[in-house]
Amino acid sequence: MKQKVHEIKFKTRYAETDQMGYIHHSIYAQYYEMGRIDWMNKIGISYKNMEKDGVILPVYSLYTKYFTPLTFDELITVITYVKYLKGVRLAFGYEIYNEKGEKSTEGEVVLVFADAQTGKPIRPYQEFVEKLNQVI
Repeated sequence: MKQKVHEIKFKTRYAETDQMGYIHHSIYAQYYEMGRIDWMNKIGISYKNMEKDGVILPVYSLYTKYFTPLTFDELITVITYVKYLKGVRLAFGYEIYNEKGEKSTEGEVVLVFADAQTGKPIRPYQEFVEKLNQVI
């Protein structure tokens, strides 16, 4: 269901590299988050305001498949798209490309709508669902 993809571009930073000179594997989750937060902002959903309203989106699962390593000072492209919203779970898909246009990684993050006070799963709030339906 890859529809309405969102794209951001930025340069990798030296602090993100490992001893081999590659972007460390733990950094990719941060790149996914950057794409997801920017995607949400573009469709009019503020994660900061969600949290103020008592809704959080903890990670349920995270998957990454690596193809080509990224290095310092590369202009990369992070593509983000919604895979599905089922019940309390929201899944995003990701693809990251290096500056040559080669696919570096693909991944998926599944989040769960939860109450900020109790941490218990809750149904997505209506405004989120309405804005999501406008873009997928």
